[in-house]
Amino acid sequence: MKYWLLSTLLFISGILNAQYEKLLHKNYQERAKLLGNFWETKTVNNQYDSTKFFDEVMGIRKMAAQHHDDGLEMDTYMMELSFFLYRKKYRKNTALGLEKLEKVLKIAHDKKLLTEASVEKHFGSYYFYRVKNYELAFEHFLRMYDLIKDKNQEEFPDKVNCINELVYCYYYFSDYPKSIEYAKAAIKSEHENHSQHFLSANYSLIGTCFRQMNQLDSSDHYFKASLETAQNQYDTLWVGRSNGQLGYNCFLRKQYPQAELLLKKAVAMTKQKQDARGAANALIPLGAIALLNNHFPEANALLIDAKKQAAFAHKLEVYEKLYPWLSKLYIRLNRPELATMYADSAAWTTDSLHRQFNARKMVKALQEKELRQHRAELNEVENQKRIKELERNGVIVLLAAGLFLALYIYTNQRRKYLQKQLIISQELKLKEQELALAVQELQQFALNISEKNKMVEELQQKLGDSVTYETLERLQRSTILTDEQWESFRQLFEKVHGGYLHRVKEKLPGLTPAEIRFMALAKLQFSNKEMAAVLGVSSNGIRSIWFRLRKKLNLSEEGSVEELLETIG
Repeated sequence: MKYWLLSTLLFISGILNAQYEKLLHKNYQERAKLLGNFWETKTVNNQYDSTKFFDEVMGIRKMAAQHHDDGLEMDTYMMELSFFLYRKKYRKNTALGLEKLEKVLKIAHDKKLLTEASVEKHFGSYYFYRVKNYELAFEHFLRMYDLIKDKNQEEFPDKVNCINELVYCYYYFSDYPKSIEYAKAAIKSEHENHSQHFLSANYSLIGTCFRQMNQLDSSDHYFKASLETAQNQYDTLWVGRSNGQLGYNCFLRKQYPQAELLLKKAVAMTKQKQDARGAANALIPLGAIALLNNHFPEANALLIDAKKQAAFAHKLEVYEKLYPWLSKLYIRLNRPELATMYADSAAWTTDSLHRQFNARKMVKALQEKELRQHRAELNEVENQKRIKELERNGVIVLLAAGLFLALYIYTNQRRKYLQKQLIISQELKLKEQELALAVQELQQFALNISEKNKMVEELQQKLGDSVTYETLERLQRSTILTDEQWESFRQLFEKVHGGYLHRVKEKLPGLTPAEIRFMALAKLQFSNKEMAAVLGVSSNGIRSIWFRLRKKLNLSEEGSVEELLETIG
């Protein structure tokens, strides 16, 4: 059973793909032609099965996604949107409609497709005609216009249709200059793309706007353009309407013969096309002209005919024109009850239209105020959020700057410390090298003295044999240090035993140079003989020096040189 169901689904999917593959990678106009029947018979048709509709839409969407056809994929979202906006079952569900509009608008915006303008048009229409939030409607229409104003008909075939939404919305609020501005933009777009579908209607609307602004010459110009366009297209309906509008302008100028000629043409053509409103608008000034010429039966017939057409048109604006002339007719026919009734009806109609218009204006003004307040609140929230973000970012920047500064100081100080340590290490190594050299030299000095003394002793033993007395005396003198040699010795000694001689002078301030030299030689552990040889004195001289030092340091007679050295430290 499962395999059969899967096979069936795959078979249906294959049929769908084969059926709609011709839609792939087509431009907007080509897809519109191919999908036209789909929109009419399936998308907005309340009788078409919903489940079947969505199966087909999802199949097309999946195929479009697989072939990377964003335009076709976007069309499926537009089908889904139209389903929820225009199917009778969902038409009153405002929340659902707005939710779907938001969803599809985001998809179009993310995909950067001009379909976004179409969605904005739907959004504006939804707010304008259903929700009655005129301010939001205008916002969506204006965003729509910004998206398409620089596009040509090939890039966006619905351009004129979209602009017309904005035109009629401004006209609805009697903003005639804006209506004219956008209607001219629509006309320009049609001329650029050699299209005439909306030309007559837009020329006629501009003519009506100029009439409302009491600029009849300009009004005539555009009504004539509307008539010429309609004649070129063999469009009887708009030929009739344009004749009627031109005739009404002649009526306002009191050019009655010319007006009658145009208005009669208009009545014949609009009735032929079953345009009740157009016929009524032409019959009313014709009846008025007959009344003004005291042709009462003709006036009665024309105005009654206009009343019948007005009943089909269901437009208060038509009755507003009709009732005053019916009242005047029945005054002339001496039928006061009917004259009063129509005068009352005229007053009620005018008052109703004024109240409706004022109500719209008031609602729009309130919506504008609420929207401003709402935006002000949103801006305040955004500002507060921005301020908090700035404060947070400021703290982060300060912390980062502090951390960077601390890191910089630490790195700099560490670098200086390491440089200092390197210098100290190098100096220490140098001093160690110097000390090692000095120790080596001092040891060599002591060794030289010792060897010379040994040599003298050996020579003394052999004095009577081969060595002369002069040679012996010269050798003895060579062991005695001169002042210059003592200075070199002192410097070398201070390098090895830094501060020793200074301590000696501190503890024994009255020492003679010979005694100081004795202390230095004793530190080097020279024997008495060696010291005598270096100092150039006899062994008794050395004992004398040692005796004096014991007395100065209060050492006992049994005290040794080692004790003396310990005392100095």
